[in-house]
Amino acid sequence: MSLVLYSALYGQAEPVNETVFGGFDGCRRVVFTDNPDLRLTGVEVIHDPLDGLDPARASRRAKLMPHRYFADAEWSIWLDNKSRLLAEPGAIIDALRAQPEANFFAFAHFRRRCVYQEGQAVWENGLDDYKTVRERMRRYRAEGMPENTGLIEGHFIVRRHNAPDVAHFGERWFEHVLRYSRRDQISFPYLVWKTGFNYALITELKRKETVELTVFDRARRKTDFPRRNVAYQEARRLYHKIGRMFG
Repeated sequence: MSLVLYSALYGQAEPVNETVFGGFDGCRRVVFTDNPDLRLTGVEVIHDPLDGLDPARASRRAKLMPHRYFADAEWSIWLDNKSRLLAEPGAIIDALRAQPEANFFAFAHFRRRCVYQEGQAVWENGLDDYKTVRERMRRYRAEGMPENTGLIEGHFIVRRHNAPDVAHFGERWFEHVLRYSRRDQISFPYLVWKTGFNYALITELKRKETVELTVFDRARRKTDFPRRNVAYQEARRLYHKIGRMFG
């Protein structure tokens, strides 16, 4: 089995996470970056200039279209720079082989199941331009996309590369990230709904035993766009915290 672990780091918004691959070194490990000086022991660093894109969109090139870079790989595991792998990669693949026929695997979002809720969270937290995200939500509703169609956790994606539908979907996915919102978790459920793309939510593995979604302090995260509804967000955070304490 040919397997590659890969990640990306563009711009200065985050520091390099040297633990992203969790110390597992039995397969190829690759980091894409626009930083020509980045070097990581035991990791193949591919220097990839922005080419006119903002760092967020440039980081999606390899994330959404790994078939362009790993033509000989049977499997790939994507990890966001902010994540850390906790489970042995080969065991992950073995577990996913036992799931129903699919070539694209991801965990369900840890909190939300609806793209419209995700869109609101994105613009409230300053993760993308307010007008761009609101326009996307209006467009999805105008086309009849229902609520609660599902949402993936895009920090961790496993693909089988020998299926044409995976490559084709990745190309379409990146087109939407270039043209519309840079948040790929927004365009993913829409494109699945439009195209009927076959993917599987990971059920044979426990997320908390497989991947740590963020190793950074989220409270100190810098955003490129203004946050909105800040007081409401804080009240909602406290509500959920209390619910977890007494739930």
